[in-house]
Amino acid sequence: MNKVGIVGVGNMGESVLRALLQKGVRKNDLCFVEAKKDRALHIGKTYGVKDVKKVSELAKRSDLVVVAVKPQDARKVLPDVASSMDGSKVLVSIMAGVTMANIIALAGRSVKVIRMMPNIAVKVGQGVIGVAAGADVSQNEVSEVKELFSSAGLTVDVGEELMDAVTSLGASSPAFFLLFLEAMIDAGVKIGIPRDKAKAISLQVIKGTIAMLEEENVHPALMREMITSPGGTTISGLAALEDKAFRGSVIEAIEKAALRAKELSL
Repeated sequence: MNKVGIVGVGNMGESVLRALLQKGVRKNDLCFVEAKKDRALHIGKTYGVKDVKKVSELAKRSDLVVVAVKPQDARKVLPDVASSMDGSKVLVSIMAGVTMANIIALAGRSVKVIRMMPNIAVKVGQGVIGVAAGADVSQNEVSEVKELFSSAGLTVDVGEELMDAVTSLGASSPAFFLLFLEAMIDAGVKIGIPRDKAKAISLQVIKGTIAMLEEENVHPALMREMITSPGGTTISGLAALEDKAFRGSVIEAIEKAALRAKELSL
């Protein structure tokens, strides 16, 4: 898959473009189409990649077509993509909630499809990307696509039936975590720490905790026990969180987001 075209270069499409360039894909082997003229000019000037203007032309010149438009635009874009695709080409969809069956139905013909669900952190190369491939996509093709996206973050193979769950746990949960982080910072301010210092401390707490979990390969529960002394400060705070059903609230939030993703699926 030497040549890649991206349909739609909004925030996520741009992140994909940046990841491909970081992976070493040549600018001459990349192209894009973007409906918003100002956005297209910005992307062309920033990355030196060609705007081919027409979706059908992009599909014709690309081995891999990444569809990164909003789900409501799928009906308009997919027939043009499919019109220039053959059995050697692969369509990668990062449209939230649009199933492979509906992609093929909207395309109006059979095409090889891989669904990917990235989260916002792909912008800094630390994302997580759920991957589900159609039955007619070879393992080699899946591996090539995953390798192309590897500089964007961790790719995780899942069945399509789990894509709504991945949308919640992978793509929505950063917002839940950020709400917790905001609360940490506000708590620091409430107990007398200046806001800039409360933010610095809270961020480093998160970074250090994640680093230790990864480097020492310990279970979160075990690490929590390591810092929870009998009758100490930590157990007092944990008891307050449990009293407010913190664990259950987090589980419910992720479950609700997954259910909503299923409701919104096309």
